[in-house]
Amino acid sequence: MNNILRNVFRVSLLVSGFFFFFMLDPAFAEDGGREWRPVYDIVLRWINFGILIFFLVKVVGPLLVKFLSGQQSEIRTKIERAQSEKDEMVAKVKEARESLENSGPRLEEIKTRIVEMGELRKQEIINDAKEQSQMMMKNARHRIDSLILHAKDDLKQEMMDMAMEKAFERLPAEITEEDNDHLIQKYLTAAAASS
Repeated sequence: MNNILRNVFRVSLLVSGFFFFFMLDPAFAEDGGREWRPVYDIVLRWINFGILIFFLVKVVGPLLVKFLSGQQSEIRTKIERAQSEKDEMVAKVKEARESLENSGPRLEEIKTRIVEMGELRKQEIINDAKEQSQMMMKNARHRIDSLILHAKDDLKQEMMDMAMEKAFERLPAEITEEDNDHLIQKYLTAAAASS
């Protein structure tokens, strides 16, 4: 590749030199007689042009070719890097588009699933609340039944106590000596029968 660049550079320098030489040469446009000075000028121009070309080809040419080849490799590296970045970006854009296209149904599916989970959770909460309220009602009934039972027992006890007090108040006035003997006799008969 460097040889091709070198050859192209040399040919372009040579062509541009000829073009420059012929454009600036006033001897070709002159119709005058042939004197030795114009020929001398043309020969020296050719010699100077040859020295210039030699200098350009031997000294500046390799430096310019080296510079251009370095620039070429640097530019190639930059182009390859830019191409790889472009390919990465195209892949990311394609992936993002696919993700966006697929996200619509997926979002609907997620939304449906979330709503279903919410409904199930709501039903679980309602069922738990019903169970807790039934348990609380049962506990309340048991406590109420227990309180009523205790109240009945307390009422019975109070009524018995009151009945006993009334009986103790009224009994001595209503039991006669005969009733007393009869009760003692009955007690003794029951005690003898049980022994």
